[in-house]
Amino acid sequence: MPDSAKSAPRPGSFDEEAFHARKRRERNHAWIFGALGAFVLLDSALPYPIPLTGLPSVLLGGVLLAYGCFQYHAYHRPPLHEALELGRSLGGSLTRTELFLRLRLNAEETDELLQELIRQGFLEQMHDDVRAEQEPRFRLLS
Repeated sequence: MPDSAKSAPRPGSFDEEAFHARKRRERNHAWIFGALGAFVLLDSALPYPIPLTGLPSVLLGGVLLAYGCFQYHAYHRPPLHEALELGRSLGGSLTRTELFLRLRLNAEETDELLQELIRQGFLEQMHDDVRAEQEPRFRLLS
């Protein structure tokens, strides 16, 4: 089988590797560009700055810092779309454990994500009378 056929995801399937690579890239961009923007802004006021000084230094530092902040907020945004993709790839239902393990979230983030999906009308609990040893399943509505 050719490599291009292996790496191309099926429509409606959840690509964990691409999701985690994007989250890692967002985190790295947030720290790198935020630190670089702060350095350029702080260095423009030092007695021996880098050759970039004045208004261009402030503008460049501000743009770099703003991009770093944007990436930081993108990294911390709840993965609603990815959770829906995961649910579709699993046959239209999800559990808390599947979200926790596949999206690599902590317990609080997983609960917040489930509550947000229910609040927005994307999920509903399949059975209300679930025994304590069983995990509740949620059905996708969209």
